[in-house]
Amino acid sequence: MPDAFIIRRARPEDREAMERICAHTWDDGDYIPYVWDRWLVDGEGPLEVGEIEGRVVALSKITFFTPGEAWLQGMRVDPDYRQRGIGSRFLEHNLEYARDHGARVARLSTSIRNTPVHAMMVRAGMERIGTYVLWQADALPDGPQPLILSAGDQAAVEAFLRTSPVLDFCHGVYGAEWAWQDLSPEEVASLLQAGRIAAPAAPAGPLPALAVLSEDREDRAIDTGFADGDPAAVRDLAMALRGHAARLGAAWTRAWLPEVDWLRDAFASVGYAFGEWHGEMCLYERAFSPSPQEPALSGANGRAG
Repeated sequence: MPDAFIIRRARPEDREAMERICAHTWDDGDYIPYVWDRWLVDGEGPLEVGEIEGRVVALSKITFFTPGEAWLQGMRVDPDYRQRGIGSRFLEHNLEYARDHGARVARLSTSIRNTPVHAMMVRAGMERIGTYVLWQADALPDGPQPLILSAGDQAAVEAFLRTSPVLDFCHGVYGAEWAWQDLSPEEVASLLQAGRIAAPAAPAGPLPALAVLSEDREDRAIDTGFADGDPAAVRDLAMALRGHAARLGAAWTRAWLPEVDWLRDAFASVGYAFGEWHGEMCLYERAFSPSPQEPALSGANGRAG
């Protein structure tokens, strides 16, 4: 890595350099030019760039979902400056920043095809904790509807999640907007308040299944970032989400599905399959040891984060 490489906060005048770098990300374009202005003023974490002799050659964003939970995203390196250790240096910096600012865990995701980044994750002490496919199905006008749970259902939702094998398999996290975070009791309360947890219609007794939802307005999609329950109930809920998407005016519904065969089978049985984006995302995390005076924190419902 060049000795002259420095990392600093991004500034509005860095947009031109960012667009030059991001022009080489994917053939169909990069999302960063659309979120750049918002990231510049985001109070949830810094947007930074890397410079060599005054030239911006890299960028990266850190976002704190909660005070103890950091999400790393948007790392880009100028193609002319790759294979010089810049990505590794930026990742090390991001992890140090997250730890020094109180994070107990830092996470990021990358394509399963991005094997150089996988190797970089391992060198940085990050562990792969999941591999997800994104499946979708067309919205279904006049289709069945799920039950949208509310704040009064929090006890039932928490009881469900405490014994959820899928949540345990997923290390206590759920996906939304191409990012993953803890499905903690505090997050459950927020999701219920926003009407983002669904169950099969009119359940009797304990919840037979549930799903955590988010809306992608740009893609006109309703997304499922977590689902579990009795397989038949999950299948019914997955179908009802197609009707729910139509009622909300979305074109389709999508689901981030972990490597759980029966869960993928349940969604496949009601019409979900790979859509326009055909790939898999690998989720990595690095847990930080608490300082000696601090108690260890846990993830959702006592699971390690």
